[in-house]
Amino acid sequence: MSSNSGLTRLIVHPNDYPWGKVGNDSLAGRLTKNASEPDFKFDPDQPYAELWMGTHPTNPASLYSSPSTLLSKFLQTDSNPKYLGSSKSKFQTPFTGKKGSGSEDQVQGHIPFLFKVLTCKQALPLQIHPNKDLAKKLHEQDPEKFPDVNHKPEIAVCLGASFLGFAHFRAYDQIVQFLTKVPEIESLSSDVRNTIQTFVDNPTADKLQGVWEKFLKLSDDEQVVKGFSKRVDKDGVIAFENFTGEGFSEKEKENLVKAVRSNKKYYHGDGGLFSTLFFLNLVELKKDEGIYVGADGPHAWLEGEIVELMAISDNVLNVGFTPDSDKDDPSLVAQTVTHQSKSPDQLKLTSQKFSKSTQGNSTVYKVPFEEFSILKISGDDQIKAFDGPAIAIILSGTWDISEQEAETETRAQEGSVYFIGAGTSTSWNQSEGKEGEDGGKGEVWIAFYDADAPKEEVGQK
Repeated sequence: MSSNSGLTRLIVHPNDYPWGKVGNDSLAGRLTKNASEPDFKFDPDQPYAELWMGTHPTNPASLYSSPSTLLSKFLQTDSNPKYLGSSKSKFQTPFTGKKGSGSEDQVQGHIPFLFKVLTCKQALPLQIHPNKDLAKKLHEQDPEKFPDVNHKPEIAVCLGASFLGFAHFRAYDQIVQFLTKVPEIESLSSDVRNTIQTFVDNPTADKLQGVWEKFLKLSDDEQVVKGFSKRVDKDGVIAFENFTGEGFSEKEKENLVKAVRSNKKYYHGDGGLFSTLFFLNLVELKKDEGIYVGADGPHAWLEGEIVELMAISDNVLNVGFTPDSDKDDPSLVAQTVTHQSKSPDQLKLTSQKFSKSTQGNSTVYKVPFEEFSILKISGDDQIKAFDGPAIAIILSGTWDISEQEAETETRAQEGSVYFIGAGTSTSWNQSEGKEGEDGGKGEVWIAFYDADAPKEEVGQK
């Protein structure tokens, strides 16, 4: 499979953030053994948090056949820009080449999305991603910290038995229950309690902004948070026995306890626990279930394994589950989000068989963002060409893959990553399966842009 083919193997790299699972416990780590360079040295004692697949200069992919050639450079040479298809004219580059941004020599040749496999054993920082206007402003001020001018809406799809994460604001009546039924609230300052009362008396988005900002300003070492965590750890779900209604089923209460115990283990006393638990939905996903997070949606993934897909950006504002010295401005974050509540059901992605699948073994997710879509192949299939670029990862099993018009196939192992150019039809045939917990066989996940696909299947593009 040559580098001028529409189906080209890539070298991609992991990130070793401390919240990642360690060594072989990490799916991202196990996949990296084949995803990275042939001489990659796997460290069983290192956390492997994410496997990045894309052209973002922070951690860009290169060609397996030519490791010194970045995918973004390949997509600028000879006739290769054709592989970007309609995305080339649809999306402007989010990179300015500004000194310190890391994109000085990587401004062009980008696909419009960033694809990841993410594995976490503890909470990621409570974060939001700036919208385009704010991203541009922050990039001008600090191009090293904010390396691009893009927004970053994203989706997550569960790869394991379950995944837990905080996302978007809860229903206001649920927030009110936390703020009025948690006894430790009385230990907060009178200023915080007065702001709480203002929201409780009149639960609106404006009032929520004020009270959430107060909680975001709690430190990473709060005695009141430690006291709450100790009580919930001791009492279990009984700590939430007087919480009623939607959002507080027995299972949801068990998840609240799990979140508190995780925080107590990894971030004991961090005010981020209150800023998430009291205000954000704690969403549990089962295998193959997905959610979206809007461009200004606060979120903090907690535990599990997902594929994550987002607009190409590495801009983030962190305000919880991180040392005070690393936190961004809580007032800026509070002012940036809309504070509209969304239920977990509203965040869930729908999925169906993909009409560009000739054998019906591919499931596509409807995504409410224009830069990307995602599908899963779970059996032999042929996928008709997209009109934009795609990146595929062999999550499990061994597959024989090819461009449909090609005479030869390539044997692809677990962890192998491929770029699929616009206009390239592909064939995927499983040569060896890998039994999963559910008895299923191998899986391939593909992130793609395709303006030609039916909108009822992939969303508006």
